Amino acid sequence: MAAGGVPVGEEKSEREDLERLCQGVSPINEPCKYPATVHCATCGRWFCDAHAEDDEWHPCMRVTGNEGGEA
Repeated sequence: MAAGGVPVGEEKSEREDLERLCQGVSPINEPCKYPATVHCATCGRWFCDAHAEDDEWHPCMRVTGNEGGEA
């Protein structure tokens, strides 16, 4: 146990939660600097509240495919 009676593993986890930033990236490749609060079970990334369900920032919500390709 660490000083203060908190198990060492829990202390590290709490510190990581405070330091975790949004892993969303804008369409023009700009990172978000806000704290991450939402974990995506699909991709395993962490997002701020604003970008967790934003199609422009969340890679799991983007539709990838052939854009303007041959028919």
